[in-house]
Amino acid sequence: MQLFAMKKNRIGISGAIGFGVGICPPTILPSGFTPMVGYNLLSSDNYGNYQYKDGSIMVWVPKFYYKISTNDIDIKSIYDYPTTALANAAGYALHRAFIDGGAEKAGFMFDKYQISKNALGAGYVGSSIKNGLPISAHADHNPIAGLTACAGNYYYEMINAAHARDGVDGAVNASSMFHCASKFQYAALAMLSVAHGQASAATGLCAWYDATNNFPKGCNNNALSDANDGTVIWESDGYSNCGKTGSAGYGGGAGNVFAKSTHNGQACGVADLNGLMWEVSLGLTSIRTTVAIEAMTRANPCIVTWTGHGLTTGKPVMIGDTDITQAGWTALNSKIFAVTVINADTFSLDGVDSSAFAAVYDAVTDPGQIHKATFYVAKQATVMKDFTFGNSGATDHWGATGVAAMMDEFTPAFETGYPNNGYVQRFGSGANQVLAEDVSGAAWLLTGLGLPKDKDGMDTTGINLFGRDYFYQYIQNQLCVRVCGPWSYASSAGVWTVAWSNSRSDANYAVGFRLGLYPE
Repeated sequence: MQLFAMKKNRIGISGAIGFGVGICPPTILPSGFTPMVGYNLLSSDNYGNYQYKDGSIMVWVPKFYYKISTNDIDIKSIYDYPTTALANAAGYALHRAFIDGGAEKAGFMFDKYQISKNALGAGYVGSSIKNGLPISAHADHNPIAGLTACAGNYYYEMINAAHARDGVDGAVNASSMFHCASKFQYAALAMLSVAHGQASAATGLCAWYDATNNFPKGCNNNALSDANDGTVIWESDGYSNCGKTGSAGYGGGAGNVFAKSTHNGQACGVADLNGLMWEVSLGLTSIRTTVAIEAMTRANPCIVTWTGHGLTTGKPVMIGDTDITQAGWTALNSKIFAVTVINADTFSLDGVDSSAFAAVYDAVTDPGQIHKATFYVAKQATVMKDFTFGNSGATDHWGATGVAAMMDEFTPAFETGYPNNGYVQRFGSGANQVLAEDVSGAAWLLTGLGLPKDKDGMDTTGINLFGRDYFYQYIQNQLCVRVCGPWSYASSAGVWTVAWSNSRSDANYAVGFRLGLYPE
């Protein structure tokens, strides 16, 4: 029996068939897309799936609202609340992923698979194709420079690659409708995964369901399988233990099914959001300032001198990996601290008692360094596809000019409780609430980015509900955020995983990307 979806653009019911994807309203289906056979059948592997003219498979994710009660997530559709105002009045928030160019969007297209190289006319583009060789930002592993639009193997080239999918012969299309997928969109998929897992009780409609490890599985155990489920297998792409795109289920066998790799545990969902490769995400960056430490006191709390620091109480600062070499003070390395401002030139490191440190800090002969950053997030009025790859222009995703025009300042939540304030954290901390329940404002924005509402939403252990996923905190210049995690990260990889440590011009053999699209 074929079960047709009766309502277009419906996100579905958590735990039920077809949840987490939907049918794009035909009136807004972008040019060049064709619905796949079965796109309107809830039971079809192609439900909510569309093919672009280059061969890319993309999934339609309908607009949804969410309500958070401690760590329980409830999802509602536009048929439950036809307006955001009505949803807000009932305590439900519109996910930030459905705002672009200052307008609420009916949904977004999202690549089903990570990008691989694909011939198009006389050139090559990055396409979302099953069993492809995933592109990386490195010459050794399916290099992105092999795409016509890309001149080198750097993270920023992924913006050019996104703008080339609807170009001519692989060249950049200045009016492209595609963008490198945003942190908002990844966060929406992660939220849907949690909601679906919480509503499931068996593997029938959620293949990755497990009483303990109840989250999407991925190519993450450095052996083409999953650290929590060795029954699911990926096919090698020929480099290290990276798998081919969407190849979960390779070789068959009990429990070895593709649907274990998708965000909704069904074959219609988005694949490989847990492991395989890091993925670059747009919409969030930072500008860092680094100075030599002028003085630090042996006191409780420790007081730092930085003339004209420009900080406000509660803002984070970082002392890097080997910034301090003086005996007795190296315990402050590789950590992020919240500060309390004393005056324009001094501040204390919250929770740091340096009164028993072994020696007086010597800022003359051996000064350490300290870093601060201003963090930025795409304005609601910004159109994601308008971001360009540079660091000096008005539409560039990086640099002072671009962030002034396209972004707003915000403050992320970092774990700053000394001495547990190192870089490596994980999502969740005991019974503490992780995501904010707010329907607007700064806390709502953090949830829309898939980030904890405060430092109590993470620790070095994490919780299973959020996959114990990696939260690698860092203060970086021209931040380029990576998500999902690579093939060797075991339980650190996952749909919530985020790393703050890389910049736009970095390159890595385990970093790829995928595309998103908002209909006009």
